[in-house]
Amino acid sequence: MDLTVPDTPLTPRDGSLNPDDNGGHGTFCAGCIMGNGNSSDGRIMGVAPEATLIDVKVYRALEAGRLAENIVMPAPDRLIEALQWIVDHKGKFNIQVVSISLSVGVPNSNGTDRLSQVVNEVVGAGIVVVVASGNEGPDNRGFNPPAAADGAIVVGAVDDKGTVLREDDTIADFSSRGPRASDGDADPFDEFKPDCVAPGVEITSLANSFSSLPAAGYSTASGTSFAAPMVAGIVALMIEANPSLTPQQVKEILHMTAEPRGTPYDPDLPYPHNKWNPEYGYGIVDAYEAVRMALALRGDSLPAPHLNEIPSPDDDGNFTLTWSSVPGAESYVLLESDDPTFSHYTAHDHLTETFYPVVGLSPGNYYFGVVARGGGTFSNMSNTVSVVVTGGGEPPPPLPTPRFEARELSVEEGENYTVSWSPVEGASTYILQEATASDFSDSKDLYRGGKTTYHITGRAPGDYFYRVKAVGEGRESPWSAPLTVHVHKGNESTPGPWNQTEQPPGGGGKTSPEEKGEVKAAAVVIAASVMVAITLLFVYLKRRGGATLPA
Repeated sequence: MDLTVPDTPLTPRDGSLNPDDNGGHGTFCAGCIMGNGNSSDGRIMGVAPEATLIDVKVYRALEAGRLAENIVMPAPDRLIEALQWIVDHKGKFNIQVVSISLSVGVPNSNGTDRLSQVVNEVVGAGIVVVVASGNEGPDNRGFNPPAAADGAIVVGAVDDKGTVLREDDTIADFSSRGPRASDGDADPFDEFKPDCVAPGVEITSLANSFSSLPAAGYSTASGTSFAAPMVAGIVALMIEANPSLTPQQVKEILHMTAEPRGTPYDPDLPYPHNKWNPEYGYGIVDAYEAVRMALALRGDSLPAPHLNEIPSPDDDGNFTLTWSSVPGAESYVLLESDDPTFSHYTAHDHLTETFYPVVGLSPGNYYFGVVARGGGTFSNMSNTVSVVVTGGGEPPPPLPTPRFEARELSVEEGENYTVSWSPVEGASTYILQEATASDFSDSKDLYRGGKTTYHITGRAPGDYFYRVKAVGEGRESPWSAPLTVHVHKGNESTPGPWNQTEQPPGGGGKTSPEEKGEVKAAAVVIAASVMVAITLLFVYLKRRGGATLPA
């Protein structure tokens, strides 16, 4: 605390060293980010429990003891002053993430208002800004500042139904819907808000006493105010994993790794924008995948591979990329983008060979780079290779469809198993995908290579679905009929939501929700980067014990 700051009507000095939270909203949001679980034996923790908080207060205290009269929402200029302070002190305090859970100013803004522009300036200074979308759903359309800012990561809320599994998660009725009002600029996607959603119903976090006595224990509340700091905590983990990430890269990673839900707004748009819809944005945030992709962009000890030039690059959309082998590499990640700076990209992961067949690209400019993975580290990205697809783009006649040797398997938890499929004449590569949804909406590439068998280990109880297709000679087959594997519990019980073991980021293969350390579980314990929380009253707050407080 800077004791040289003068006494003001907004922040009167009371002579103590305690940055009092007169309303409790800031305390609750801070707990979502960095609660350490000391009062719950580690059961109730924030997403980034080792993060550091800098509290920039914009509430004005009036009369203690009554919540409704205890807080005055700040005018936009108060928040603008706070954001300017953050930029001015970014270097001194290593400020990297701002979490804002409030709405103030122009209703249904198109992002050209002054407050939204200041948020963009904060992002331009290299600071990620995460903002709650608001609680005006389901019939609203659009957002108030600062959620209207182009550069903000805007977060809505889902109801997790009190379970760890994600299959039953649905959009919270109160979560504000998109898109944002158009600003008429050349970017067709900056109106695509919210960016993502996170748990925001019946969230348990730190309690506030609302009196002169110290607070103890926890309370429960609902609102997008509490979904936003969860995403801010994930951002801290991403930056801890890869400090070189820019705010734009953080946003793109969250877009790409979010689990899509709802009906796409326009399925014909390029990836990942074809996932977006007005309720869920790009989907439910996935902490594990976001940190894993952040790690994939970090270069440590492995040398970077060399990506070879593409033969006959101007003919059509069918060609094969090849690159040099890297000693110590266990797999490779191929990045594909229409932007030479790779501000956004598609990642083709878990590649075990040093080639990748590209089939059926539409006309346009494409850029490719490759990253090596091994020993828990990642190389820097290779040289960039570009290709201009001028014609064609239509895939040639398909290869025959491979078939699994069995259509259904049943194994016990912890038991290894092998999936095998029939060889296809003309195929040089097989692509095996794994999913936990029978429609493969959450599928991930598990294997790419020339073999017709793949060994799988360590799956948690549940149903897993597999499909395979063949690629070769500029052609590919349809996906095979699915193989279903039922993994049953063994003699030992599966860990509950508070004692699950987190799989380290960067691990290969598709993982179950228990292994991935979902956002709704206790926490992913990784040392986090410095975090700023600007938090204000936003939702209906309910203290544990059933008493409903005024909103």
